Amino acid sequence: MPVLSLGFFVSFVATRKPTREYGRILLGLGMVFFGMAIMSDAVRPLRSYQPFLDFMVSLDSVLLAALAGAGFTALLQSSSATTGILIVMAGQGLIGLEAATALALGANIGTCVTSLLASMGKPREAVRAALVHTLFNVAGVLIWIGLVDELATLARLVSPAETGSGGDRIPRQLANVH
Repeated sequence: MPVLSLGFFVSFVATRKPTREYGRILLGLGMVFFGMAIMSDAVRPLRSYQPFLDFMVSLDSVLLAALAGAGFTALLQSSSATTGILIVMAGQGLIGLEAATALALGANIGTCVTSLLASMGKPREAVRAALVHTLFNVAGVLIWIGLVDELATLARLVSPAETGSGGDRIPRQLANVH
């Protein structure tokens, strides 16, 4: 994690404000990559956990996968965290591109829970804004959910080929789809 170390060092030692800010940028990027590495290590045991593998196999239905993504994101209240976890899981070979795409689509619905919670007890306009946000995301998912296979095919076409097995391309393809 040299980026993390460099960012930490520069942000605390630099005397000029612009240099400190560049250090903070590097520190933030380093934290993102460090977090992804930790998540990758954390999900590795799931490769052999049979109940989890059975659940992943059941996600062949895009509607079920979208609902699972919405529920998981509603609990986390962060579609970015859900997408990051999906990218890690795809990199570990725990989930295919189509199921991950449907889960990511569902995450767009699950993230609306935060705005709905924030609108509770607020003026009518705030509640309406939260509901429109939710309806907009639900409509978007309903439009795209039928095109998951096509989105996956497009991601496979536009993602650059890498050496090794096809499994190490899925994280990039999922990021491109998202």
